[in-house]
Amino acid sequence: MIASPVFELTGSCNLRDVGGISTVDGRRVRRGRLLRSGVLTRLTPDAVRQLQSLPVRAVCDLRRTEERERHPNPSFGAGVRQFEWDSAIGTSPIRDAGFVRSESVEAARAAMEAMYRRIPFVLQSRLAGAFTALAHARDGATIVHCSAGKDRTGVAIALILESLGVSRELVVADYVLTRQAVDLRRELFGDDATGAGLAANAEPFRALPGFALDAVLDARPEYILAALRAVEDRHGTVERYLLDELGLEPALLTDLRECLLEE
Repeated sequence: MIASPVFELTGSCNLRDVGGISTVDGRRVRRGRLLRSGVLTRLTPDAVRQLQSLPVRAVCDLRRTEERERHPNPSFGAGVRQFEWDSAIGTSPIRDAGFVRSESVEAARAAMEAMYRRIPFVLQSRLAGAFTALAHARDGATIVHCSAGKDRTGVAIALILESLGVSRELVVADYVLTRQAVDLRRELFGDDATGAGLAANAEPFRALPGFALDAVLDARPEYILAALRAVEDRHGTVERYLLDELGLEPALLTDLRECLLEE
């Protein structure tokens, strides 16, 4: 059973608790320990206080430098560690020709799957950082987020859930919940026109053909499966990827299972 309730906080975007998901050995992910989200910039002071009460101990920001500068995170207090990374990449992959020049929905979806296959091998330090953030938080909550809370966050959360022993079926089901958790089209083209933190404005998305935009905003099972299968094609298993590609220590993975799982 999937139990990832959306946090109905003012200014939130695709913010939800991953807790409650079952593992193959019958345990569950603890509630209030692992949160996934899109952009946090618009959280109201009251919403921030509600998150602080969990309490939040770490925020893992997977966005590029220019995204963080344009839409900075709110302060969660001195006791909350912010994990972030400098990046020389200044443009969104949505500007790639594979999306802009797509001539069919199948081509646009194929471009999304190709992007997902790259994520585990171009964002290694950030993906490893999500595990480090969880280890830092220990008795509190970690928020892992990007802009929409779908692509980069989706891969990070999928890897974490796989490391905890969640079945592939439930990992995919959690990813697909973005479809119900947030209306990304409204976030992009609504009255505030912020681009949901995805762009300085919605113009890069307006340039896409309608079917390509649909493919970009969707959370299709095939997308996250493309990332996980790319990991397995190169490393055999997700765990070997975590150890060899991300450089995580076996003891850290064991510790996270003890901290994040309950009977």
